[in-house]
Amino acid sequence: MARGDPPHRQPSHRAYVAKRRARAIELKNRGLTWQQVADQMASDYPEYLDGEGIASAAYACVDVSRALKQANKELSMGLEEYREAARMRLDGMRRQVHAVLARPHYVLHAGQIVHGPDGQPLRDDGVVLACIDRLQRIEERQAKIDGTDSSEKLTIALDRRVEEETTVVVEAILAGANAVELEPAQRQRMLEAAGAHLRVVEGEVVGETEEPE
Repeated sequence: MARGDPPHRQPSHRAYVAKRRARAIELKNRGLTWQQVADQMASDYPEYLDGEGIASAAYACVDVSRALKQANKELSMGLEEYREAARMRLDGMRRQVHAVLARPHYVLHAGQIVHGPDGQPLRDDGVVLACIDRLQRIEERQAKIDGTDSSEKLTIALDRRVEEETTVVVEAILAGANAVELEPAQRQRMLEAAGAHLRVVEGEVVGETEEPE
């Protein structure tokens, strides 16, 4: 990286964010609540503290959600590389099968070519049928590689998890508002601020060379 790159693009910062998010995911996978994750993270990562110095459950949810989106993107890139390599292998197999088809194949008996009633060598249709069968298997494999079922299922699963996590945060915000018995105007302002923040997170696009804070 160039010395003048923005801080969020520096390798040290990217490594820091990756390590932080990996830790947050590890804690969440242990079954901790978002608040418990935030409480444990705040001692090592001060950005988990809000303006009043309280560990933020919303920040924990955002951190994990962004990590899942980035993992989904990287997995998609890896799948495409795998598909391209597999396509090249199948193309090589296809060329070999067509080369076999292009050569003449005759029926043999005791090592000798068998001739038909017209005196012409009998063509061995078995080899042709075997090549057709092999080509069909190659095409079936090609369809599986080019298909998107697996990646779509994974994308849907990750998106669903992000949605569920966002729902947890919203429910926590509402529970907090009810617990402290806020005035209607205060409650409305709090919900509007939380909604705006969640929309920013939902609409975020992580670039290939950009790591969000």
